[in-house]
Amino acid sequence: MGIKTRQLATEQGEENKFNVSLLGFKMAVNEGLTVFNLVDGVVDEFHDESGTDEGEGSNDRYVAASDYYINSSQDSGLAGTTPFSAGFSMTAITEPETSTVGNNPTHGTAALGAFTVPTGTTSVTALVWGAGGGGGGIPGNPSYVPRGGGSGGFASGNLAVTAGQVLRVSAGEGGRTQSTETYVGGAAFGGGILDGESPEEATKPGQASGGGGGVAGLVTENETTPTGHAAPEIYIIAGAGGGGSNDSGGGSGGGLTGDAGPGASPGGEQVNGNTQSGGGGDQEQGGQGLAGADSYPIGNGAFLKGGNGQEGPNGDNAVGSFASGGAGYYGGGGGARNNPQGPNGDHTGGGGSSYYGHPQITSGATEEGNMGGTENDSGGAPNPNYPVTSEAGETTGFTAGNDGYVLLTGTQALPATTSSTTIVSNVFAATDPVTTGRVVVFEENVDTPTLNTDIIASISRDGGSNFTNATLTDSGYVTGSSGQRILTGQANVSGQPAGQSMRWKLALANNTIKIHGVSLQWS
Repeated sequence: MGIKTRQLATEQGEENKFNVSLLGFKMAVNEGLTVFNLVDGVVDEFHDESGTDEGEGSNDRYVAASDYYINSSQDSGLAGTTPFSAGFSMTAITEPETSTVGNNPTHGTAALGAFTVPTGTTSVTALVWGAGGGGGGIPGNPSYVPRGGGSGGFASGNLAVTAGQVLRVSAGEGGRTQSTETYVGGAAFGGGILDGESPEEATKPGQASGGGGGVAGLVTENETTPTGHAAPEIYIIAGAGGGGSNDSGGGSGGGLTGDAGPGASPGGEQVNGNTQSGGGGDQEQGGQGLAGADSYPIGNGAFLKGGNGQEGPNGDNAVGSFASGGAGYYGGGGGARNNPQGPNGDHTGGGGSSYYGHPQITSGATEEGNMGGTENDSGGAPNPNYPVTSEAGETTGFTAGNDGYVLLTGTQALPATTSSTTIVSNVFAATDPVTTGRVVVFEENVDTPTLNTDIIASISRDGGSNFTNATLTDSGYVTGSSGQRILTGQANVSGQPAGQSMRWKLALANNTIKIHGVSLQWS
């Protein structure tokens, strides 16, 4: 008898179990020599593909790292990956398989969207365009020349993730304009409001002022709103633009530091007794805003919130413009007015800052937007993934600022697929005429295969022109819960054309199976 044996390399933790199974394989082979009185045979405990005919087999995937054949893309390196691209606006998504849409039923109210990390994904590239601020001015009135709010900033980075993790997503609501409305509430998730303007005061003339945009970015899965989060729970933020006024546009969203409104010194100081525009937020504090007359509150920006714009003295909102700050990691300050007889312009909101400092973010970058005027692009507009259809974060004159946008890209693992597989041995020469063949299979369950249906063994004595099935049975050599077992089967091949060219064949289907070795014996 000629016997060929090869050692299978295994992980150390599975070595003992495998050795027990291997011993069962060898015992089952030896039983063929004694019980069935088979006089010749070949044993292949797979270490490479030299014992099989790759030309005759089909879908016979050999896993060299662990020395087995498998009828699935699982573990075979063939499953591969596929890219995904999940976009989020305030009310829509582009990929429903991974994403849940948020909502924005009315200005200032919204719920976050959600992204569930798919299988096989370890990193997500986040591209975040901040929201634009609302424009100011009154069309047709030369004293209130329309100017846009500040455009949104841009932030990007690679976020380390795990499959099944949920990321909460805010696209950032654009700031409103008061050129056609008497009340400008704050944008959802942190856009500054215009204090003193409320639905109850709807009979008052509208101010030529714009509201700041809201927060755009990613936070942890535990909340439905980004406000109130501690800094470690924030992954990435793109700063929103501040509101514009007549004659002056709003400060743009950052960069790591948002821009102050035009006409403002850094921080928003007073100039000649007239309160100027709000300052930009940075990585440590909100942009400064100053109090209006009659001790109106200071409209400072804060963590994830733009500063409020302030009205004139004694509730006078018939002149002037008092735009609010844009939200961000730290929001921009709000503009204020303390002299109804002073200049009408330059009381705009500052922009919020962007952020990518979370420890799970790598390759972080930001780009500030453009200062508000008549029409300005947001930060990140040159990026090839910029959502042109929504013109995220842009501003145009006296209109409301455009919402921001969040795009998450990466790759996910393709699901493993089980395929019909045929493994055929090389030809082995018998020294005498053959009438009986016996096959021993060292097999491991991955799924739950049915013998002689999902795994069928057959034997040929004429070089593979004809095969006769051998009915397989479980020989009882089972190694605990490993799924490894020894299958045996015998076939009478005397009905085949005479021959001494021996081959075995395994046909695998339906359920995933690993084949660690095969022995063919004959007499």
